[in-house]
Amino acid sequence: MSKRVQQGFTLIELMIVVAIIGILAAVALPAYQNYMLKSKMTEATADLDAAKAAVTSAYGESLTWPTASAIPNLGANAKYVSAITYNPGTGTTANGSVVATLANLNTTLNGTFLGLYGQGQADGTIKWTCSTMASATAVAAGNVTAMFPYLPAGCQS
Repeated sequence: MSKRVQQGFTLIELMIVVAIIGILAAVALPAYQNYMLKSKMTEATADLDAAKAAVTSAYGESLTWPTASAIPNLGANAKYVSAITYNPGTGTTANGSVVATLANLNTTLNGTFLGLYGQGQADGTIKWTCSTMASATAVAAGNVTAMFPYLPAGCQS
């Protein structure tokens, strides 16, 4: 009698490996998609930070909210931001805002708004708060809950 040496894998062993790979993919794909959306949101926060710097600088010089012409044209070459809207406050301590309209992300987030709203201070500074916004002309937080899982760390408060 000759002994037969096993060569290769049995069908059940291969099926177990395929099942394990399928489970790992089912867990990893949603996490990857969330990660990609969060990384695309950084474009909006970068544009908002640039606008914030320009507004804060102009406010510090005159203690009044600057006109829209004082703010550079932001978001012109943006892929995930379709528009940046500046809403100046009226008076010294009124709220103003800079709002980014999001685009090309996914069907849930397209057309939503992420922004910074600020309150002018008597010492020439502006106290900024990052938040979701209800519209492009909003000057206060909008509480758009669909955006919460994808918000940058500074906007999650």
